[in-house]
Amino acid sequence: MIEFDFKGIKIEATVEMEQHDYRDAGGHYKSRFGRETKVIVRFWGFTIDGNLTELTFVKSTLNYFMQCYWKRTSKEGSKIDLAKGLHHETPLTGRQSLYFVARQKDKKHFLQICLQQRGATVNEFYLDGQEVIMLDIVIGKAINLLTPTTTSRVKSDQKGK
Repeated sequence: MIEFDFKGIKIEATVEMEQHDYRDAGGHYKSRFGRETKVIVRFWGFTIDGNLTELTFVKSTLNYFMQCYWKRTSKEGSKIDLAKGLHHETPLTGRQSLYFVARQKDKKHFLQICLQQRGATVNEFYLDGQEVIMLDIVIGKAINLLTPTTTSRVKSDQKGK
C-alpha cells in the first residue's frame, strides 16, 4: 500500500489479494492467488482513477518541468514555457480542469498546480523543484504498481476437423 498526502494531493495505491481454492485434474487441492491493484490520485476534488494515460500525462509534465528547471535556473531571466491541463466532465461538478503551469517569481521557478471548476479557481499551490521531484517519484511508484487486466482466450486445435 502506498499513501501520499501533500498539499491537497493524495495518492493511494492498494493491492487486494484474493485466494481461489480448486481441485486439479488429479483431485489434489490447490490454491491460486488473484491480485487486484487500485491506484487513485486526487488533486483536491479532481480524481484520476488508475487511468494510465492521465497518470503518464501528469508524470511527463512533472518530468518536463524538472528538465527545464535544471537547464534554466542558472540563466538569469530565463522562462520555462509550460502550460498543460487535464479536463473532466461530470454531471455533479460540471467541467473540472487541472492545470500545470510554470511560474517564475524573484528569479525562482515554481510549478503551479491549479484546479478549476466551471471556470473558477477552487484550489492552487506552487511547488519548488524538490517538491516536484517528490511528486514525480510517488506517481512513478504508483504507475509501476498497475497491472494489466487478465483476459482468457480459448485456443482450439482445428487440425482434426
